[in-house]
Amino acid sequence: MTDAELITRAAGGDRTAFQLLYERHWDAVYRFAWLLTKSVPDAEDITQECFLALVRDPKRFDPVRAQFRTWLIAVARNQYLQRCRGMARQAGPTGLGMSEAPAGADEELIRLERAEAVRRAVEALPPVQREALRLFEFEGLSLAGTAVVLEIEPNAVKARLYRAREQLKRLLAHLRPGVEQER
Repeated sequence: MTDAELITRAAGGDRTAFQLLYERHWDAVYRFAWLLTKSVPDAEDITQECFLALVRDPKRFDPVRAQFRTWLIAVARNQYLQRCRGMARQAGPTGLGMSEAPAGADEELIRLERAEAVRRAVEALPPVQREALRLFEFEGLSLAGTAVVLEIEPNAVKARLYRAREQLKRLLAHLRPGVEQER
């Protein structure tokens, strides 16, 4: 059964259809929400809000404008931005760091150090570049899908991706043997 058919049935109160939609798409929405928040409870809340948005007003999803998963990720982004605005009004956002499990072998330690360096480099990108990179590379959205989520033109997505990749090359040059790091 297609997403469109399930959405129609879920809008009519079919709980099984809603459950199927949830099972198909919750992991992509949750992963993106976690990438934004770095918080399991916040990512869970945002994911739940995305699916509740569908239940509250299924007509908000327009299949002509975007695929269902793309729409859900856009809703997740909007939920995250609303939370950020709310936190900024109250006291300011709090960042939660990632904790890594200790490694037993040297190779695993090196792998973890490299992964941490990449994570720090991605976090050092300007937010607009980081967001485009996460959607396109990590969530696997197309240029058009990324453009829909970010509410910009596909060429602007390309430009953000190009700048993000160039910045990552500079920030991670020390990980590549024989490459001099620019200062």
